[in-house]
Amino acid sequence: LASWGGGGGADNEASADKGGRIGQSSCPDAFFVWINVGGLHMERQEWQLALRSYLKAYSAFHCLGAMEKTFLRKIGPRNLMWRSLTLSKSSFLFDDNDIILAAVLKNIGKAQSMLQQYGKATETLEEALRLHQVVALRGANGSRGLAYPSSSLDEARIHQLLGEVQMISGDLTSAFGSYVKSLDLIRANKHINDSRIEEALVLGAIGRVHLKKGEFAEAKVILKESMRTFDTIGVPSNNHRINDIRSCLVDSELALIQNATPTLAGQRRELSSLPYSDKALAIDEIADAYRNKGDYTGAIWFYSEALNLRRVRLEHNSR
Repeated sequence: LASWGGGGGADNEASADKGGRIGQSSCPDAFFVWINVGGLHMERQEWQLALRSYLKAYSAFHCLGAMEKTFLRKIGPRNLMWRSLTLSKSSFLFDDNDIILAAVLKNIGKAQSMLQQYGKATETLEEALRLHQVVALRGANGSRGLAYPSSSLDEARIHQLLGEVQMISGDLTSAFGSYVKSLDLIRANKHINDSRIEEALVLGAIGRVHLKKGEFAEAKVILKESMRTFDTIGVPSNNHRINDIRSCLVDSELALIQNATPTLAGQRRELSSLPYSDKALAIDEIADAYRNKGDYTGAIWFYSEALNLRRVRLEHNSR
């Protein structure tokens, strides 16, 4: 992992590093310190410093002996680790050392992706997934007498993050596969409270992949399912994530209309000869189609989107 990046930012972390003395202290202490420093930098979106901290935590973890790893899992401040490693609530018991290590790798991969180190991020996240597979095999073989369902939601998050990296890199086929794996794992954990919002987010990501691939009808169906899931769990309609997904839904609807025959599956009125260079007017047409079909909720969404575009344009023109 030393070759995966993490240089720079040393001056800004002088107070945390103490001239390297943390690295010379006991490995459990060093591990706790560096995952918490990394967590703070992650919250502040200080990606280079977060990467450096999590790489140090990774090194400290490999210095641990068997008794020290048991301390981490059974006796140590697990709540602190859970927060700093951004694990799911279901992983609070830390059933396996490799779950902890995979969580460190996930955060390293996140920092690398934010630093546009996409190749390194892919390698890191794939290694984290390999560790989850090892844990699953160990449970399936009964080597410890139990399976490890608690790790599957964390594995789903790694697949989701890998999908984001792959989509940014332009590998839409791999991104789609990663998102689908993530969705399958999330739906297998519907008993966990925070899995529904994860499901909505991954559905939105799958819809964006369809949109980028020009599969507009598929994008429309999946993005609508994402929005319905958000609505079911009570996420406000003005939430920025819903706005992003709604914007993608608008784009898919516009593309379908531009490619449509004079009627849209016989369910909407004929479109006027409107030039669709004006997106707000085009969205009005979509809203009218929803209203004519009796889908007033959908109509309101699209009228609101058109209104928002006009407000943005007015603000831009008034500057």
